[in-house]
Amino acid sequence: MSKIDELIAQYCPNGVEYKRLEDIFKISRGRVMSKEYLSQNKGKYPVYSSQTANNGQIGKISTYDYDGEYLTWTTDGANAGTIFYRNEKFSITNVCGLLKANSFEILPKFAYYVLSITMKSFVSSGMGNPKLMSNIVAKIQIPIPPIPVQEEIVNILDKFTELEAELEAELEARRKQYEYYRGKLLNFKKVNE
Repeated sequence: MSKIDELIAQYCPNGVEYKRLEDIFKISRGRVMSKEYLSQNKGKYPVYSSQTANNGQIGKISTYDYDGEYLTWTTDGANAGTIFYRNEKFSITNVCGLLKANSFEILPKFAYYVLSITMKSFVSSGMGNPKLMSNIVAKIQIPIPPIPVQEEIVNILDKFTELEAELEAELEARRKQYEYYRGKLLNFKKVNE
């Protein structure tokens, strides 16, 4: 029996309760920030928006609106429903949603892992522009196992995430090595040069 199986048998042998996000998180949106505003207020605090490249960061400013552990999600566009875990000082734009835990029964990182699997299924694609608005997010239900179970799940998934990053770095190094040697091996001089 694994540690997670033992924890589940100990803390929730009859299953776990599901709760709507609005019951365990404060849900809000960011504010409008133009490119001009970003360039006029350069600083060290990241600003996140609806993109997913660069972890969603579109710039850095001299102030921040949030400090601590939050989840953000992309509300509009092709990446709608993409969820991010944040634990820092940061700001978000108006096309980014924000979840702040208002309950001690949920670990934000646990909710992040759950929502990273399910969130995109709630995106509405009507009218051509995909959206995942706050009123829909509020009704999403997620499992709420006891905190020791959540902690163990987060611990396991964090280790896999670290391993995945290491494997991606190794793969990139091998790809560069392959390209280098391919170039060397296939670089022939012409006859009569």
